[in-house]
Amino acid sequence: MKRIGIIGGMSFESTVHYYEQINRQVNEQAGGLTSADIVLRSVNFGEYCELMESGAWNEIARKLSTEALDLVLLNKCDYVAIATNTMHKVADKVEGPHAVSDNIWPPTVNYVDVPLIHIGDCVAEECVAKGFNRVAIIGTKTTMVENFMKERLRRNNLDVVDTFEDGEINEINRIIFEELCHGKTEWKSHEKILNILMEVEIRDKKSGGRGFDAAILGCTELGMLYGDFPGIKNHFAILDSTKVHIDRIADLCLS
Repeated sequence: MKRIGIIGGMSFESTVHYYEQINRQVNEQAGGLTSADIVLRSVNFGEYCELMESGAWNEIARKLSTEALDLVLLNKCDYVAIATNTMHKVADKVEGPHAVSDNIWPPTVNYVDVPLIHIGDCVAEECVAKGFNRVAIIGTKTTMVENFMKERLRRNNLDVVDTFEDGEINEINRIIFEELCHGKTEWKSHEKILNILMEVEIRDKKSGGRGFDAAILGCTELGMLYGDFPGIKNHFAILDSTKVHIDRIADLCLS
């Protein structure tokens, strides 16, 4: 079995689902009393939120790279996963080889690879497998305003509908941080986000588009609102990035 290092706690509400569902899937596939070989590093999300608010993304990248290297070097993890979409903004600085020097003089520099299970790649491959070519993505304001996730999807030959208005983005962001990160799931928020997605699809069609095949829940807490909700018939499917990420991690555990 492969050992998976998970950087979680952002928020702990979604990390709970990662730990539970990965173990459940591994047990269902392997049987008996088998459970996943996981090293979970749960960080203080409050510190990361303060850094996000001040725009200190280089410091976030440094902290996450250190956490990832510790999982690989100290805990001998075969793969590393970041259990949140938003922090994938710095994924390119976390994944891949890092120069690490020893304490011998003169120091010897070794290159340590961080094999990151990128949530964007997992989602893109699932979209292709399901025949979804045109998608919309919702998540935190950072995920929706910036291009790090959208470009990862486009890199995998997906067309991304990106016509959300500021008020819609802010409301989805509010629901995530003020409700879901605190474990609150409100039916009115479920309906509100679906209405926003319908409005975006209508605007896209009015501008000459054809809407989108799937709406990606690009925040690891959003699945708390929708469970196994498939989407709106004759409009779009719902694809939960958390579930897709978990599926890939469970498969890699047993690879």
